[in-house]
Amino acid sequence: MFSPLKYNLMFLVFVLSSDTAIKEVMVEGVSSIEGGRKDIARDHAIKDALRKAVEQAVGTFISSETVVENYEVLSDRIYSKAEGYVAEYKVLREKEEGDLYRVLISAKVKMGDIKDDLKAIGILVEYLGRPRIAVLLEDEDIRGTIEDQFVSLGFPVVDFKTIEKNTKKDKLKAVLEGDENLAKEIALRNGAEVFVIGSSKVTEGDYRGKKVYEVAIRAKVVESSTGNIISSKVLTRKLPFDEMKAKVESAKEIANLLSDEILKNWKGSPRVVYLKVYNAGNKVKSIKAEISGKVRGVRSVNVKEIRKNYAVFEIITNSTVQEVFDDISEIDGFEVLRFEGSEIEVRYIRKKGKP
Repeated sequence: MFSPLKYNLMFLVFVLSSDTAIKEVMVEGVSSIEGGRKDIARDHAIKDALRKAVEQAVGTFISSETVVENYEVLSDRIYSKAEGYVAEYKVLREKEEGDLYRVLISAKVKMGDIKDDLKAIGILVEYLGRPRIAVLLEDEDIRGTIEDQFVSLGFPVVDFKTIEKNTKKDKLKAVLEGDENLAKEIALRNGAEVFVIGSSKVTEGDYRGKKVYEVAIRAKVVESSTGNIISSKVLTRKLPFDEMKAKVESAKEIANLLSDEILKNWKGSPRVVYLKVYNAGNKVKSIKAEISGKVRGVRSVNVKEIRKNYAVFEIITNSTVQEVFDDISEIDGFEVLRFEGSEIEVRYIRKKGKP
């Protein structure tokens, strides 16, 4: 008889690196023996173990709360095809125990495939707080395709037409020519937590009498609040016959590369959330203390501005913006007025009998 505790079941055996596509896990699978068919019970126990291996792998990307909230979707889209995520497995031990059949397996799980599918169904983006993205790139076809690809992956995207409407032409031109500081300013003003700024060039060529189009795209992903560069990518692709198709395929590919970098880096980076509190009065110090004590993941709270009828707090946190908002909403005396991008506005309601 073997014990889950003795063999450290459901424990990662090794991790080659944080970016490794394969992880090896040990898990136990169990199935009941019905009609004396031990062979069928063994097969079911192995399937149970493979599913648990995949469930464990999913848990390395998202929290247990997110798993519970999305269990039905995960069951239909991920767990139901668990065997497809396992590159190989080995049965280490197996045992009949009363009317149960138990197997202990070592499985090599394809983490990259799981991550891609979590991203494709939007759960990974949702877990990371759905950072709003602005794409600032001159070529309309390439920009539009990148925006559409981000949307298809579950990211909220600030429409470029909205940015055009809110930005003077000379400033927008400077951004498209590479002014990162101005791009940061415009992204923040339009509620984008992340912005993609880049350039592209399409060159027509000839190969054995047929037109070939070379598309070169340079792009950076920058956090609006900090100005930190999350990723910088250069993509060059040659495709025959159709210029538009060459643009679209290249734009989709670089959007996928950039989204991977956002998902990898956004989770671990501290976020900056701006909280505007109306009617703060002489309670600024106590409000600051409440934020520090009642909002999870807070690294620091800074008072950025005090006016007659409001105060602005800068919250630097390891939590997602959504998690900060959820905790802010629960603070007694705060009435939420607005939540957009990385900005939250509340009204402080003084309790009766208190100044």
